[in-house]
Amino acid sequence: MKTKIATVQMNCKLGDIRANLATIRKLSRMLSKYHPEIICFPELATTGYSLNERWRSCAEEIPGETSEELSKVASELGAYLICGMGELDPNTRQIYDSSVLISPNGRLAGVYRKVHLWDKERKYFTRGPGFPVFQTRFGKIGMGICYDIEFPEAARSLTLKGAQIVFFPSAEMSPMENYVDTYAVSRAAENCCFLAFSNRTGTEYKTHFFGRSQIVSPECKVLARATSTRPLATAEIDLSILRKLRPKLPYLSQLVPDAYFTFKPAKVRARKSKSINAEIGL
Repeated sequence: MKTKIATVQMNCKLGDIRANLATIRKLSRMLSKYHPEIICFPELATTGYSLNERWRSCAEEIPGETSEELSKVASELGAYLICGMGELDPNTRQIYDSSVLISPNGRLAGVYRKVHLWDKERKYFTRGPGFPVFQTRFGKIGMGICYDIEFPEAARSLTLKGAQIVFFPSAEMSPMENYVDTYAVSRAAENCCFLAFSNRTGTEYKTHFFGRSQIVSPECKVLARATSTRPLATAEIDLSILRKLRPKLPYLSQLVPDAYFTFKPAKVRARKSKSINAEIGL
């Protein structure tokens, strides 16, 4: 089955949900002429990234006011919409770095809570429990968020559960440009899936978000990449090729899990880097 997907990169106004929703609506209108069927916005796109102690006041329940506004955008476009936002769990009062999946009829189809929390994100957010897969009318999709792409296990877990497209709403920052380009191609190839990476742009404090949103095929081809002048990457992908490619690239069927997972991860004490913490405003 063929489907049109899009990744969007955007700058955010830190802590201003109303302004960021207006940007999301504006970019969605720009996308409408391409008739995308699944659209991905960046990590924490509704609030910006470097809120630190303000996360407690900016995180919202899902469903809630902000997710309802995103539902309107999805309904107007008639497309699935993925977007990062801060989530407040009403029962535990814990906050999560989450991504919502809204269906074309505006209904909340799923929520993913970020598993791999980077650096001082661990001070403010609770990590998610795992990697769920969501059924769409085009096929099964999965979501990771930003730092998750740097762990092969994230995309691998999703594809083993049947995901055909893996979306990574992100707020990746310099100097990670070359790393992320490599991760995106590697994750698509090693899992024989399509991958869509949607990244932030702009600067918060001394943190520069580099964009380079892209869509990658399982054959290691970058099908589309956003630029500083064109904040959209769109591509029509054919999911039926996965059935043809996976027998030729049998990484998933020839795994030997008993050889990989009989050990416990080493406990490595990470050295604190005052410079990088200062650079990202944490």
